[in-house]
Formats: sequence, structure tokens, C-alpha cells
Amino acid sequence: MNTARVPLMPVLFCSAILCLCINVSGRGDALTEPAFAFIEDHCLDCHDSFEKKADFDLETLAFDLEDRESFTHWVHVYDRVLAGEMPPEKRKRPDSAALDGFLEALSEPLLKADRKRIAENGRSKVRRLNRFEYENTLKALLEAPWLQVADRLPEDGIDHLYNKIGERLDVSHVQMAKYLEVAEYALRTAVNTAAHPTEIRKFYAREEPVVNNYLNYRGGQKAATRASIPLLGFQPEVEVIRGNQPVTVGEADPKRREREAFGVVSGTYTATTKYDFTRINAPIDGNYRLRLKSYTFRAGPNGRRGGDDHGLTGGDEAWWRPDRNVAMPGLRSEPITLYALSDSGDSRWLTTYDAYPQPHVIEREVTLRQGENIRPDAGRLVRTRPGWKGNPNASVKDGIPGYAMNWLEVEGPLHEEWPPKSYQTVFGDLAFGSCEPGHVEALSSHPEKDAQRLLLDFTRRAYQRRVGPSEIAPFMAIYRRATELGESFTDAMIATCASVLCSSDFLYFGTRPGPLKNREIASRLSYFLWNGPPDDTLNAVSNLKSPAKLSQQSERMLNDPKSERFVNAFLGYWLDLRDVNANTPDAELYPDYYLDDQLTEASILETRRYFRELLDNDLPARNLVDSDFTFVNERLAAHYGFEPFEGVQLRRVDIPPQSPRGGLMTQASVLRVTANGTTTSPVLRGVWIMERILGAHIQPPPSGVEAVEPDTRGATTIREQLDLHRADQSCNSCHAKIDPTGFALESFDIAGGWRDRYRAVGEIGEPAQGYGK
Repeated sequence: MNTARVPLMPVLFCSAILCLCINVSGRGDALTEPAFAFIEDHCLDCHDSFEKKADFDLETLAFDLEDRESFTHWVHVYDRVLAGEMPPEKRKRPDSAALDGFLEALSEPLLKADRKRIAENGRSKVRRLNRFEYENTLKALLEAPWLQVADRLPEDGIDHLYNKIGERLDVSHVQMAKYLEVAEYALRTAVNTAAHPTEIRKFYAREEPVVNNYLNYRGGQKAATRASIPLLGFQPEVEVIRGNQPVTVGEADPKRREREAFGVVSGTYTATTKYDFTRINAPIDGNYRLRLKSYTFRAGPNGRRGGDDHGLTGGDEAWWRPDRNVAMPGLRSEPITLYALSDSGDSRWLTTYDAYPQPHVIEREVTLRQGENIRPDAGRLVRTRPGWKGNPNASVKDGIPGYAMNWLEVEGPLHEEWPPKSYQTVFGDLAFGSCEPGHVEALSSHPEKDAQRLLLDFTRRAYQRRVGPSEIAPFMAIYRRATELGESFTDAMIATCASVLCSSDFLYFGTRPGPLKNREIASRLSYFLWNGPPDDTLNAVSNLKSPAKLSQQSERMLNDPKSERFVNAFLGYWLDLRDVNANTPDAELYPDYYLDDQLTEASILETRRYFRELLDNDLPARNLVDSDFTFVNERLAAHYGFEPFEGVQLRRVDIPPQSPRGGLMTQASVLRVTANGTTTSPVLRGVWIMERILGAHIQPPPSGVEAVEPDTRGATTIREQLDLHRADQSCNSCHAKIDPTGFALESFDIAGGWRDRYRAVGEIGEPAQGYGK
């Protein structure tokens, strides 16, 4: 018990009544006698020092509201009682007067303590930048919008669903080592952009090594599933297939070379089915402009048939062979996804577009990392899945849909001015030369003087405040030590600037306790809406505490393209969209979803676009749970059973009146992250809705209580299992709230498709035609 001066008699009087030693004294506040009585009548049977149900002991909980932990516990008590969760339904229920009196007795001192804490310290806490904020801060400081370093840093701690909570953003020696490594990498990349002027390079599809190998390997393949076709316009070049002519005429015939194409009838689904541009090898991280010439075609039959109209198979009597058949303009467009391809084989989504029956050139500006290449993927075309045979897209009438590429032109790295701004942020107006290919060396006639001048400017911009010579003295010591060890002027400056980027003034914000000043408000607002530092416009605004000015700047910032960082990061953590690829559909149970990258891609974009619409048009909060519109493309419209249309781009559509869709909870992305790729659980989905949509914190199950596992033998329904589970009163208090919302979504499968029954592998139920095995 603390020693603050409190009224002694009320404490002794209440203790005598309760015959208990409840530690409820406080610093300046104490619970009233009716509040003591309420706790004795309705709480202590379960939450005294002996029972401590849910590991919560009210008997020894001090009413010390200046203690943060004690304050949090009493807020929890207030919230549970206010929500009607406590006392439990099967216990004696308080009358309304006693309930109101107890809540009032708690609310007044809680509010008083909270206001006092805000007045003295503010709500702001000291915390470091999370890894995404660190990346965006480097982008702004180094004038390098293409910089991608977040994935080089350790994962941030998460609390209350988010990665912006100070208590979880601690720093270890491992993190400091990684920060130093990333800072040096970012600085060297920013400086070395000066070694790479913008250039335009053109890569012809038929001249790619992977295409040559693929043509040679598949030249005799008769199966219509994996055929590849060298095309001249829409004419298959049979002699190339037979190996009697070279794959390309090359520079000998520019006009013919322009028409040469490489056609495929499948997506990129195995090690032997790739059509990558592998010679790009981006020279350095940066923004690049891609121009890709492509078109769709269909491979027509030669009159020989071997199989049914759809899903035709190969073999000696195959109905189609690449060395005997014709090609014609496609009957429709094909959605194409472009990925950045690393040496390790990992791919990173860049953009999507529609290829059309007539050759045309699309243009996209993308960000590439050093060494990356480009992988196109015609995702609607066949991918070999478990239990599938032949090509389900093939038909005797229309042939086989395909995708053909002529060439890819890469322009970059793109620079707004020369020397690049990223070089100037470190070395200012110093000239530079080349010390080795791909690297530059800043040239200085007065190294010590230039180092002092450049470091002062760099630190001022990094800290976004005035910086004097005395403050950079420790960093100058690093510079001098580096030169003593034989480092060049350039390397010594990079090492010194990297140490600035690992200092507490750069890694942390909110280092001063108390209410926020104007510049600090600007910083917090910017790191909220942009996940990065404020711009000059925001910094120039005075009195951001004014609601009018705060609202005006918030509107401006939400209309800025940088607000997409907020949308993507916020949804990634609030709705768990960052984990959508962690729940890969089971290959046997859900082969129709397995490898369906188009569905995954469209579902994420739908949720982002939908949330953006709510923000941009200030739509009511009810749209989170129900709406009469959403955003879909062709693949997602088919998944939802909407009226079909063609095209990969999302468009706003009205949800049909009879559809069960609407709001966030029935979107494919949400339904996927609340499943595990094999099964769905009403409990998990119910908890997700309670926490993410309704804002109610669900306590973890009591120790010793096993989770409900689905009965894969089909002997007991999940509803019956949960009924038995709820027989335990400690389980029922939560499941009574969780289960109804979870069961409301049980007709949606692991990827958000509508279902009338569960799927199973083996001899259970009736076989479903068209789904794998």
C-alpha cells in the first residue's frame, strides 16, 4: 500500500464491512463505499486472491491511478462492467442504480487521472521509427524515392495490432548493427547513382536464353498444355520449331526482328515453364520505365482430335501440335502481371496490364533493385494443378488462348536532374570521378573543410533542426579516424553519415516529455498519414493545435500520393493483409485456388481501393460492415458470382441485391487471412471481427483450456463441438460474443468463395466435379 495521504476512516470502515484486506487506496482518490460494496457483491467471488479467475485479482489491486499498470487494470474493470460482460450472466446481476453508481464512482477518478497525466506529460511517448518509417525517412533525406530497405531490417514488435507502439519498438545490438548496415547501403546506393546515367536498352523475347532453352526443350512436345510457339505475327515458324532455322534473324533484318514473337499458352508455374527477360540485370536500384510490346493469339487445331472439347490432352494422336498448326488473333484480352525477378528466384509484384489481340506497347514506371530482371506471367492461362490433365482453356472450336511477346524496352535509372539529387544530398556540389565500374569517388581539394561543411548540412536535414559545429564534433571524430585508417574521402564521409543515421536524434522522435510543440505535432501527423517525415509545407504551418489548421493539413496530406503508404501499412496491420500469402490454399482441397495469383492480387487491391474510397469520400462507418458497392476486376467478379466482364483493372460495381457480399468482412482478402488455407474456424473469424471491426479486446483462453479442433472424420459438426465447449462457463463468456459473428461467415471458404458444404479428401460425401481429385 502506498503512503499517500488518504481518508483513513472510509478505508477501515469498508474493510470491516468486507472482512477483506482489499488494497484500494490511492494518491488523492479512493473508491467510494458503494463501489466497495459492489465489488464485494459481484466481483470477489471470482476475482479474490484465492480464485483469481482469468488471473485477475481485485482483492490486492491498488486504486493507485498514478501507477500506469494499476490505471490500466481499473480501466479494464470499467470497460467490462460497462459492456455487460461482468458480472457474468449466470451470476447475480446488479440493479441499474448500483451499476450506474459503480461506473460513476470509477469514471470520475479515471478521467481526472488521465487528464492530469496528459497535462503533465502529454500522450506522446519516446519511440524509435519502425522499419517502414525508417525507409521512408531515408527516401526523403536522400532524395531517393526508389529506395527499398525495410526488408533488410528486423521485424518490428506489434502491440494492439500495430507496429507503432513505443513499448514494442525496442532496440538491441542486433538491430543497431542492421541499422548501420542499411544506412551504409542506402548512402552508397544514393551516391553511386551518379555512375549510372539514364540509358535505353531493348531486349527481344526470342533472343532470351530462357526462351531459347524452352523452345529447344519443348520443340517436340505435343501436349497442348505446355506448348511454346515462335511466331512471326500470327504465323508459327515451323522451321524454327524443327530446328532448321535460327530462333531469330537478329540484327540482320530489323523489320522481321520487330515482328518476331515468343508465344505461350500457359502461365509461369514450374521450373520448365518460364518466359523471363533475364538479361536486364538492373545496374542499380532506381526508377525505370518499361515498354513492352505484346499481344494475344490463339493456336488453332489442325483437324486431328484426341480428347473431349475441353481439357484436351497430348499424346501421339494429339489434336494440336506446334509444328503443324496455325495461330490466329486472340478472341479476348489476357491479364498480364509483371514481376521483378531476383537472382534467388524470388519474384516481387510490379504492375498488371491487359494484352490485346492486336500488338500494342504498354508503358509502366516501376522500381527495380540492382540485378533484378522482369518476369511476365499470363495468369489466366493454364497452370498445372493437382488432378488436372490437359489444358482446360482449350477447345476444338476456338483453339487455345495464348500470349505473345515481341520485346521489352527498359529506360533507366531515371533522373530528374544531373548529377542525381541523391548524390547531391551527401556530397553537394563536389565533382566526382569513377574509381571502379558502377562506383563514384567524390573529389575534394580541401577534405577536412568540405567534410565539416557537408556534415553540418547533412545532419541539419537529417534532424530537421538547427545543428551547430559542437554537435557534429563526435561525427567529425569518426571521419578523422576513418581517414587515419586509410579510407578515402568518399568512404570516410559515408561511414560518418551512416553514424548520423543511427543516432538517437534520427532513429527516435518524441525524445522530450510533455505536451507536443508545433514541430512535433507536424512530425507525428506526417508519420501517421505518410509513414515518413513532414514536408516543407507542413513544417511552415504555425499553430497546428488549431483544429481548423490540423484538418486542413490532414486533407492535403490524404490527397497526396504518399498517403498510399498509410493505406497499405494501416490495412496490412489492422486487417492482417500483410499475411495474405501466409495462408496458401491447400493443393488437394482447393486446387482451384492453388497457384491462383490473380485472385490473391485482386483481393488485396480490392480492399485497398475500397478503403481508399471510404477515405476520399468520407463515407459512413457502416460501410465497414455493409455496402452496396465494391471494386472488382474480371477474376474477382467471377469469384463473387457478379456479372462477368473482361479486364484486369479494378472497377467500382454495384453489389447485386441477392448477393451475400458487402463491407470488409465478405471480401476475399479478409476471408483468406482469417482462414488457414485448409479449414475455416468460426472462432478465429469471430475473434477477428470483434477485435478489428468492433474494437473489443478478446482475452486469450484460460490456461488448460484446449482449442476447438475440427473433426476431420465428419462425425461432429463444428457447431456441436462449440456447444460442448461453451458448457464451460469460463469459455462461454467469450464464445457467446465470438461465435455468432464467426458462424455468420461460415458459408465462405478459405479464399472467400461461397459454399454449401465443406470439402474433404477421401471417401467422404459426394465427389465434386471439376475440383482436382
